Amino acid sequence: MKELTIIIPVKEYESSIDELLHRSIASCLDNRIILIGKDVDKYEFKPNDGEQIPVMIQIKNDSENLSYQHNVNMAVDMVETKYFSVLEYDDFYSNIWFKNVEKYIEYDTENVSGFLPLTEVVDYDKNEVIGYSNEAIWASSFSEELGYFDLQSAQDYLNFNTSGAVFKKDDFIAIGKLKESMKLVFWFEYILRSLHENKRLFVIPKIGYYHFVGRKDCLSETYAKEISEKEAEWWIDLAKKEFFFKKDRNKVYSEE
Repeated sequence: MKELTIIIPVKEYESSIDELLHRSIASCLDNRIILIGKDVDKYEFKPNDGEQIPVMIQIKNDSENLSYQHNVNMAVDMVETKYFSVLEYDDFYSNIWFKNVEKYIEYDTENVSGFLPLTEVVDYDKNEVIGYSNEAIWASSFSEELGYFDLQSAQDYLNFNTSGAVFKKDDFIAIGKLKESMKLVFWFEYILRSLHENKRLFVIPKIGYYHFVGRKDCLSETYAKEISEKEAEWWIDLAKKEFFFKKDRNKVYSEE
């Protein structure tokens, strides 16, 4: 896509992720790419037969804050296109996703701020599809308008995936980007805040993204190890309170 930049956040680059990173980048070679994180300047994309060299900027994050949210926010500020998408380095896009996004953007008369894909959730070890994300938005009873999020229904729905979604950069910045203090469900809070600010979010009814779960050291597995059920519930509850505010109010969880 001409007006799309792909952001790939990496907490800390190591050569052990080269195979996964190559697969991710190979799924979006026709787009501008920003690879951001600690030591990402050491990565070299080596094209296989038939693959082009990507147009890629590698931004080394030398700060103490290596969080996913900070990397995404930092990269968005450097995006020069109208739209951006975030790709997890162990996931990849379907080969029809960008064509479908272009079609929906072309016929968008409702000022949609974000296009989400139907996502296949894949068990990393078994390489088997175990479910889908974002499909509920196409259930007739989910929201007032088929295919679109609304604020009331979204507050009770956590089984969505924003990776691979295509967002308008200016809207993302205008409503405050991701809140970096939120240790968990930061995308959930952003979705609620976006809807509160009357930004329309639409799920394109086509498989556009493959999301892998269960890999050692992946983001979701790290959170599962570090965050108790009690704390996770606290962050979810906080998200439902903080979406009214564009500014990050830096709330901190306490066991007390």
